[in-house]
Amino acid sequence: MAAELVALILHLSLSEPAAPPTAPEQPASVSGCSAVWVASVVEAGTTEALAGARLELRAPGRSSPIYARTDEQGRVRVDGLCAGEMQVVAEMPEHTPARLEVTLSGSTTTSRIELEAMHPRHSGHVIAVNVHTERPTGVSASQSLAGAELARTRGQGLADALSGMSGVATLRGTAGGMNKPMIRGHVGRRNLIVVDGIRHEGQDWGIDHAPEVDPNVADRITVVKGAGTTRFGAKAIGGVVLLDSRPLPQRPSVRSEIGTVGYSNPLGGGGSARIDYAPARARGFAIRVEGNASRHRAVVTPTYPLDNTGASTWNAGTQLGYSSDAVDFGVGYRVMRAVGGICTCLRISSPEDFSKSLARSRPIGAELYRADFEIERAKQEIWHHLAFARTRVGLGRAGELHALYSFQFNDRKEFDVVRKSVEGPQLTFGLATHAAEVRYEHARLQLGQWSLVGTLGSTFSHQTNRFTSSSTLIPDYRQSNWAVYDIERFVHERAEIELGARYEGLQRTAALGERDFLSQQAGGRLDPGACRASGDGGTCERAFHTASATLGALVRPVRRAPEFTWRTQLNSSARIPSIDEQFMNGAAPSFPILGVGSSKIGVERSWGGESTLQYDGDWLLVEAAGHAAYIDNYIYFVPQRQEGQCAPLSCTSRGPLPVFAFTPVDAFFGGGEVRFDLRAPRLPLGLAGSASWVRALDLQTNAPLAFIPADRYWLAGRYYFPDTRVSGRGYIEVNTTIVVRQRRFPADVDFSPPPPAYALLGAGAGVEFMSERRLFRLSLIGTNLLNTRYRDYTSLLRYFADEAGWGLQLRFAVDFDVPLDEPTRR
Repeated sequence: MAAELVALILHLSLSEPAAPPTAPEQPASVSGCSAVWVASVVEAGTTEALAGARLELRAPGRSSPIYARTDEQGRVRVDGLCAGEMQVVAEMPEHTPARLEVTLSGSTTTSRIELEAMHPRHSGHVIAVNVHTERPTGVSASQSLAGAELARTRGQGLADALSGMSGVATLRGTAGGMNKPMIRGHVGRRNLIVVDGIRHEGQDWGIDHAPEVDPNVADRITVVKGAGTTRFGAKAIGGVVLLDSRPLPQRPSVRSEIGTVGYSNPLGGGGSARIDYAPARARGFAIRVEGNASRHRAVVTPTYPLDNTGASTWNAGTQLGYSSDAVDFGVGYRVMRAVGGICTCLRISSPEDFSKSLARSRPIGAELYRADFEIERAKQEIWHHLAFARTRVGLGRAGELHALYSFQFNDRKEFDVVRKSVEGPQLTFGLATHAAEVRYEHARLQLGQWSLVGTLGSTFSHQTNRFTSSSTLIPDYRQSNWAVYDIERFVHERAEIELGARYEGLQRTAALGERDFLSQQAGGRLDPGACRASGDGGTCERAFHTASATLGALVRPVRRAPEFTWRTQLNSSARIPSIDEQFMNGAAPSFPILGVGSSKIGVERSWGGESTLQYDGDWLLVEAAGHAAYIDNYIYFVPQRQEGQCAPLSCTSRGPLPVFAFTPVDAFFGGGEVRFDLRAPRLPLGLAGSASWVRALDLQTNAPLAFIPADRYWLAGRYYFPDTRVSGRGYIEVNTTIVVRQRRFPADVDFSPPPPAYALLGAGAGVEFMSERRLFRLSLIGTNLLNTRYRDYTSLLRYFADEAGWGLQLRFAVDFDVPLDEPTRR
C-alpha cells in the first residue's frame, strides 16, 4: 500500500500532456542521389532492439560524416545517399562499437548491426540496477572511462588513470608507481575497489600500499562519488571504483586486443594482449586468455632522478564461461606480480637532516642519485592471486538469482637497507580472503506508469593475515564479516526513487606478540574490555554491528529535454575501523613514518547528502555537483610532534621518524565539482574542463583537517581533424592542470607547510584507423611539458623530493573481431 501511494504521488507531480515521440536524427539528402539505407541495431546474443544507438556514416559524395540515431524499435532510415561503399560506426553506451562497410545501390539497402554488450546478460523480466544506459540512472554522481578515453590511459596505474576525473586526486606513494586514488578527499580504506563485481582485498594499510589492481583488465572504469555503503559495504563510505571487463562473447567469434606503450619518464614500456574465443560448435561457451607486462627505470624530476624508483609488473589471467537466456556460469583466475623500488631519498639519518630536507630544493646527496633500471633495497615485492566462480540463474517471471565466490591471496614482502650478510625480506604479509555473495533481483512490479525493481542480497567473507618480522607493525588477525542488504527502485520514464538499507557485522580477533602487546598496553592504546594477556603476548577480540541507509532520487524535469537530469541523495553510512587503525605500531621500509593505532577506536558514522545537475546533449555535457557530510568519530591520521632528543621526530631503531597517530574526531566534509565537455556542432573544435573543491573541518577544534586536496582546475582545448575513408577521430589537444596552494590546514601540526601552487602543461594527439574487422589506435601524450618543479600536498614524498618532470607516452593498439558464423550484417 505504501509503495502504491508513493507511486501515485510521484505520478501526479510529474504528469504532463503527452508529447509526440522524438524521431531519430535524419540527415539532409544529397542532391541527385536516391539510395536508401535501412538498418536495425540489436544486442548480440539477446537480439534486443537498441533504441538511441548513435550511428556515424561516411557516405559517398559527402565531405563530412552523417549522424543518425535509432528509434524506439532500434531502427534507422537514411534517404538520399549516393551509390558506392559507405563506412558505418554504430555506438551505444555499455556496448562495444561496431564497424562495417555497406555497399549502397540505387535502391534500398538493408543492414542488421549487432553490438556486443559490455554488461552481463540479464533477464527481460528485470531491470538491471547496475547497468548504465545513455542517460544516467544512478542516484549517486559518477563518471566513467571507456573506449578511446580509457585507451589513452593504458600503461598507467589505477590512480593515475583516474586522476583526470573531477573530484578525484592522487595520493602519491614513495615507491615506483605505487599511488592511491583519492575521492572527494577520502583515500584508501574509505574507497572500495570492485573488479568485475569482486571486492578487492589487499593490504591497503599504510599510505604507500597501493591497490594491487590491474586497470588493463577493464573495458570501463567508473568512479561512484559519495557513499556507496548500502550496496557495497563499510569500505565504500567515501566512494567506489568499479572496474568492469568486457563480458565474454555471446556469438561465435575470435576477438583480440593487442597493445603496446612506451614512456620517456620514467623511461620504459610494456605490452598487453587479450584473446577471446567463442567456438561455433559449442554455442554459449567462450574462453579468454590475457596478460600484460611493463618495466620502467627510476623517475626523473626536473633537476635530479629519484634514485631506486624503478618498477617491474606483469599480470596474467584466464576465464571460461557459458551464457544462455536461462543460465550463465563462469570461472577464472588472475595473478599479479609487482616489484617496486623505494626511493633512497626517504632515509632520515638525524632530525637535523630531516629539517634540512624540508628547507632544501633537493634531497641531501641527490648528486649521487641515478636513473637506472636496477631495483635495489629498499623495495617491495607483491604477488596477488584471484580465483572466482560465478553463476546467474533465470527464475522466469520471478527474476534472477546471482551467486559469486572468490578467493584472494595477497603476498607482500618488504626489504629494508641492511647489512650485506642479511638476506630475505624484513617484513612479510600473507592475506587470504574467502568471500561469497548471493543476490536476488526480483522481477519488476508494474504500478501504473511506474515499475518497482530491486535487489535483495547477502555477503559473507572470512579473512586471515600472517605477519612475520623482527619488528612490530601489524598483528596477525582473523576476521569474519557478513551483511544483508536490500535496494528498491521506483522507475518512471522521467524519475527514479531509490531506497536502500544494509546491516553488517564483523568479528575480529588479533594476536599480538609479547613486545607489541606490552608496548601498546603501556601506551594506553589497548581496550581493557577487549584485550587480555595470552601466552607470550595478548589477544584482542572485538565485534562490530553497523547499519546504513540511502534515500535518493533522479528526475528528468523537462519532458522535451530528457538530456537534463537532477540527482540527489541522502545517506547514513557506517565504517568499521580497519586493522591498522586499531593496532598499527611501527614503521615499514615503504612507510617512512611511525604509525600508531588504538584498539579503543569505534565505528565511524557519516550523515551526508549530495545533489547533481547534469545536461548531456549530443554536443554539450555540463555537470555540477555539491556534497556535504557530518562524520561522527572520523578516524583522523594526523602528525604528532614529539619532544626530546629527536624532536619533532621520534627516536626509533630505524632512526628518527615522524609520528602519525589515528585519532577519532568529529568532522565535516563538503565541497563540489563542475565539469563540461563542449564540441562545436559545426566546427572541428572542442573545449573541456573541470574543477573540484573539498573543505574538511575538525569540529572539536574548529581547525581544518590536514592532508585534504587543494582546489584543482583542469582545462583542455582540442582540434579534430577531418575524417577520411581510412582514418577517423583524429585530434590534437593542449591542456593545463592548476592546483592552488592549500591555505586551509591546521597550524603547528604538520612538519612542513603546504607546497606552493603549480600549473602543469600537457598535450596530446591521436587517431584511429578503422575497417570492418579491425581498429588501430595511435596516440601520443605529453605531461608536464614545461618541466615544472612541484610538490603535491597530499604526497608523503613532498617532505623529501619533487614530483616527476616532463614525459611522453606513445601508445599503439589494434583490435580484431572475426565472427565465426558470419551473421548477416549488410
